[in-house]
Amino acid sequence: MKLNKKTAMIVSFALGSVMFATTAMAQVLTKSGYDQLKDSVKYTAENATTKLTSYTGDMSIIIKDNGNVVYSEDSLSKVDVAKGSKETVTKGLDGLKKTEEYNYSDSNESIYKNSTNNIYNTTTFTTPHKTTISQNPFKEEGATDMEKIADAVVGNLKDAVVVTQNSDGSKTLSGSLSEAQIPSIINAVVSLESKSAFGNISNNPNNESSIPKITNDVFVKDVKGNMVTTKDGLIQTVLGTGVISGKDAKGVEHKLTFELLAKMTDVNSTKVNKPDLTGKKVEKNVEQDHSKLTNPEKYLGKYKADILIEKDAKFVKIGERFVDITALDNKGVSGRYYEEYVKGFEQYAVDKKDFKFSSTFEKGQFNGKVKASNFTGNISIDQGSATIYFNQNGNSGGTLNSNGNYSKVFK
Repeated sequence: MKLNKKTAMIVSFALGSVMFATTAMAQVLTKSGYDQLKDSVKYTAENATTKLTSYTGDMSIIIKDNGNVVYSEDSLSKVDVAKGSKETVTKGLDGLKKTEEYNYSDSNESIYKNSTNNIYNTTTFTTPHKTTISQNPFKEEGATDMEKIADAVVGNLKDAVVVTQNSDGSKTLSGSLSEAQIPSIINAVVSLESKSAFGNISNNPNNESSIPKITNDVFVKDVKGNMVTTKDGLIQTVLGTGVISGKDAKGVEHKLTFELLAKMTDVNSTKVNKPDLTGKKVEKNVEQDHSKLTNPEKYLGKYKADILIEKDAKFVKIGERFVDITALDNKGVSGRYYEEYVKGFEQYAVDKKDFKFSSTFEKGQFNGKVKASNFTGNISIDQGSATIYFNQNGNSGGTLNSNGNYSKVFK
């Protein structure tokens, strides 16, 4: 049978579509469980930071030492992505010490309270904060390189993630690794990080943590994990356990068991309410807006720094340097620099400087380059402080006054 041109085009298109669909399906079916796990994590991170209107996150962490609970923390967060508000209640146990913290934030204010003093600390923002409840870690600088490193470290373990397709379209991703399956490079990384993390806890004299400091023979004994996602790939629950073995400085062996449970619920239906502080103990603060100089006139005036020399194994003051700021706004600063010397040290005043200067601030900052006759340097305004920084390129314009810090002169 001979096909006409139109029929041949239709059949060719149909066959091409079938081939494309078959190839695409094969790619999905052959995609490793590890890659599907990564896809779900990325999909959830993207949605939780940009696409969902709200959600509730519940995370619980428990650490056991030789079977005994030495640390636990449960954090419940309600997040309104659309409005940029977040409310978190965190309860913890470190040995016998119980802790509880409350945090609330939106674009205009933050509120914090802990169980120590039962006082609500509020901070009002003079300029509304950009509503960035959380950042997508996969869009931060260096994220791609870190992902490549993680892929290389995981290596053949990618095959350890098993995917089960559930009847409602959701997926269950699970995996289990024994001591013999864990590569030496992972044990090396875990050993290094464990010594750093647990060492910092135990070396702090003000910390009464019950988590032991393991320093020797650190390795991972086993890891188990289970993740359930929606049919679209949004993570619903994560359950993971891991055991790290090691010895402390006295040679006592410890098996630290880590248990993690995380859940995302009430997607697009979570309500975040600002707390009513009526009748509560409240300490109010106002956050300074560091993006601009508020009341720049307060920085006008004279600043000074001592000129010192070393004589007979002692520091001797031979004069003073002055920076007199006569004009200042969010764009730049101008004024006069001059030096005065103590009687008896006139020989040091041969090359003393006295000049007027101006400087344009760098964008978004309050420092800039200073150019004047026979002088190049920098000036910086220390916000919220009665000090400035003024120095000459190559040195700070003085024998021993090398830090360039000037304090305001008060009459």
